[in-house]
Amino acid sequence: MFEANPVPMWIYDLQTLGFLDVNEVACQKYGYSRDEFLAMTIRDIRPPEDISAVEQSVRLTPTEIFNSGVWRHLLKDGRLIYVEITSHELQYGGRAARFVAPLDVTQRVLAEAALREREAGLRRAQGLARLSHVVTRADGSFENWSDTLPALAGCSADSMPRSHHDWMTRLVHEEDRDRFGRAIAQAIQTGSKVETEYRLVRPDGEALQVAQVIEPIEGAVGIDAARWFSTLQDVTAQKAAEVVVRSLNEELEHRVAQRTEQLEATNRELVAATRAAEAANRAKSEFLSRMSHELRTPLNAIIGFSQLLASPGHGFPAERQAAFNTHIHKAGEHLLSLIGELLNLARIEAGKVDLDLQRLPLQQLLAECAAMVAPQAEARSLRTSFAMPPEHLFVVADGTRLKQVLLNLLSNAVKYNQPEGELALSVRPVDPQHVRIEVRDTGRGLSPEQLAHLFEPFNRLGLQREGPQAVEGTGLGLVVAKHLIELMGGRIGVSSTPGVGSCFWVDLVFDEGLPEPDRVDAAQAPAEPARDGRARHTVLLVDDDVPSQALVQAQLSQRPDLRLVAASNGREGVALAIAHKPAVILMDNRMPELTGRQVFQLLAQDQRTAKIPVIAVSANAESPAEMSGDPIPWFRRVAKPFARDDLLQAIDAAIQTG
Repeated sequence: MFEANPVPMWIYDLQTLGFLDVNEVACQKYGYSRDEFLAMTIRDIRPPEDISAVEQSVRLTPTEIFNSGVWRHLLKDGRLIYVEITSHELQYGGRAARFVAPLDVTQRVLAEAALREREAGLRRAQGLARLSHVVTRADGSFENWSDTLPALAGCSADSMPRSHHDWMTRLVHEEDRDRFGRAIAQAIQTGSKVETEYRLVRPDGEALQVAQVIEPIEGAVGIDAARWFSTLQDVTAQKAAEVVVRSLNEELEHRVAQRTEQLEATNRELVAATRAAEAANRAKSEFLSRMSHELRTPLNAIIGFSQLLASPGHGFPAERQAAFNTHIHKAGEHLLSLIGELLNLARIEAGKVDLDLQRLPLQQLLAECAAMVAPQAEARSLRTSFAMPPEHLFVVADGTRLKQVLLNLLSNAVKYNQPEGELALSVRPVDPQHVRIEVRDTGRGLSPEQLAHLFEPFNRLGLQREGPQAVEGTGLGLVVAKHLIELMGGRIGVSSTPGVGSCFWVDLVFDEGLPEPDRVDAAQAPAEPARDGRARHTVLLVDDDVPSQALVQAQLSQRPDLRLVAASNGREGVALAIAHKPAVILMDNRMPELTGRQVFQLLAQDQRTAKIPVIAVSANAESPAEMSGDPIPWFRRVAKPFARDDLLQAIDAAIQTG
């Protein structure tokens, strides 16, 4: 049996550890002949580092122990194998010996080592990836789970849930339990892979976002044998990162959109600026061309007729010489008028025109203009209608400049009218602060295209005629008129119908009241009585924002002793201040025409308005340092948005100071 057994066997002496007998299978397994084996000890088939442990095992292993574990054996060719030792003591030839049957378990040991390594790697990977797993039976109970699952659940291994139901009721957020239950049911019913996400609430109250993948385990036989492998991952940090990334992406998209919009706006502005520059360049070229033509035309007459008169022996009769002199004189006057209007336009555009704004009686000024234009109208057989305003209607304007504008409009109405046509002058209020002066004619009228170019220098819109019906003019009168009226805080415009006629109008700030002596200080002006017997004071609001005007009007509506007058730009504000002598002025800063600070400086330079207290009402966010460094001596500052009481207190304080 010893020789015929397919398992290697040998007997060795317990004292000398030398081999006493060995079967043929052992010889073949280890690569030694029988004689070589019997000449060795068990130390010779062990790695050197194991010899000490072998000797100790021989001495200490009790006789009743038959299995001494797994050892390493060294083959003749140098290879190491793992063997599981089964042995027992016996007497062999009168000597204490041990019978040994080594079973080669190398493949098993290596497989177990590889498995342990894979399990260790899996545990490390699961720890790094915050992964866990659990194997579930068909009844929903947990068969086993990874070492990382209790840590994910925030509990010990002993207190771990033992089934899907326990996991759901103890750990899944109550709002996510239906979703979790549907995922488990779907996995069981379909036998397919199911993915779900839910919030897991640990016993300490910490909430995690968990992603779970449920997959059937292949090879299970029968319903009761079904198993599912669930992988669970803590994706809280990932979800938070996704939120941050989405937020950053949205912010980036918003910034890109803003930047794109800014670039598009800049491009539009650049295109507009380029077009404006091109238009300005064309306008400049056209201006120079027209100016050259306008200058050359009278010069041509002056030079031509003077050359004829200066030619020796011309022999022109006296009446022809007189006609030549008349042409030269008229050409000279036209040239002088042209140069004067050019200088006026240059001074206006350079901001070097000083206006003397006064409260003027409009009836007297219009009567003077009508008287001056009446002969021209009579010469063309025009029917005139001059409707004069009442004597007590005053406007704020520079008398000389206003007369210049009105005479220009009236003269144009005569020049461009039809023979035996009509010329009408009228006055009417258009709002509580403005009066409109209208000049109507029955001429050919203007087309929309002509109206668009009406106020361009030297552009006479093709209305000049050649021959005996030629209409003289420079094309500068309306340009100068527009600038002058706007400097007075007014407006100028026109409405026209081809074949019917035109109506030019001028809006000015007016005051329909008793005439006041010039140079009366605001503080000396008597206050108008209110319905409740209290003195009524005028409050001037200078603000281009219509809702702000409406708000102040509503806030002051409960105070019958306060009368509000509103201006929509700085120049209009100056005119209204001169016209109404308000007790206090509410001044915005950022406005068209003039800023609030510029208006304050203009009012301070005029003795009629210098003593009126001015309250700055602005939405500008200025720091205390900026406010303290403001050179304008405002009476008080009221910042938008302001409370009604704050505004009224500031107004009352200003009135009491005045």
